[in-house]
Amino acid sequence: MCQMKINQNYKGIKIIPINNIELLQEIKNKLDKIFRGRRKIMYSDIINLIIREGKIGDSYNELILWCNYKIRLGETFLEI
Repeated sequence: MCQMKINQNYKGIKIIPINNIELLQEIKNKLDKIFRGRRKIMYSDIINLIIREGKIGDSYNELILWCNYKIRLGETFLEI
């Protein structure tokens, strides 16, 4: 029973960028300006920017969860 609930949670996390693509694109553009193309954007960069700017809301929380999920899968760099 517990395993089914965990799998359902992961399915929800996987589709987060579809729901928040505009927010993700906005954050990506901010980070592109900060890094000026010197390096690729990492999932941890997205989390750090959200926290540093003090962004609050369900969309930001979901984006942080999604980034954390990608990091736990072993992925490092953002690909959209």
